[in-house]
Amino acid sequence: MSMENNEQMLSDVVAAMHAGEGLRERVRGMVLRALVEHEGDPAEVRQVLRQVFAGVGAGLPERGNRAAEAARAAVQGLDEALGRSVYALQMALEEGWSQGRRFAETDLRHTMDEIKGLEDDLLGTLKESADKGQGVARDVLVNLYEHLKRNGTDTGNQLNSVLRTLGSRLGDVAGGARDELAVQAKESGERLRDVASGILRGLADGLDGRG
Repeated sequence: MSMENNEQMLSDVVAAMHAGEGLRERVRGMVLRALVEHEGDPAEVRQVLRQVFAGVGAGLPERGNRAAEAARAAVQGLDEALGRSVYALQMALEEGWSQGRRFAETDLRHTMDEIKGLEDDLLGTLKESADKGQGVARDVLVNLYEHLKRNGTDTGNQLNSVLRTLGSRLGDVAGGARDELAVQAKESGERLRDVASGILRGLADGLDGRG
């Protein structure tokens, strides 16, 4: 994520925090657009997380006694966007398999390794932002981190589902049809992330501006 994009994301989140209305939807839309742009690259996702939390922290003092409510709405929007990206990946797996598409074993394993720490990235980046915060912002973000750590996230729920699906598909590959599936994967020429990225773009377009 370029320095210019970093600054724009931070500025957009602060503006959304100040505006107040439709905060969850606005943050969700920003994050979805960023995820589509960067095709779910884990390094870029972490940068997006940092900028969103930095913007939330910077905007909280302006919200006064509604700071906690605003933080929850903003982080809910972020969580929903990440959950949608994982859901797009699961759709790519399930729809592709049902339509006869096959993805290479190395692609499946690489995808599993990339995404399995996504909820930890979300919570870890929130804690990092809370630790750096001061005053009201620090208190609000610490409380939100503790709540999400206890109760889980939408991202985590989606991750559990897609990791089970990935494990099942890897089991299919290891269960005796490896050579046939490898040929099918090579012939299809498709990568799982590319297919998922197209589905995520459709989800982002469909959700743009909705509650």
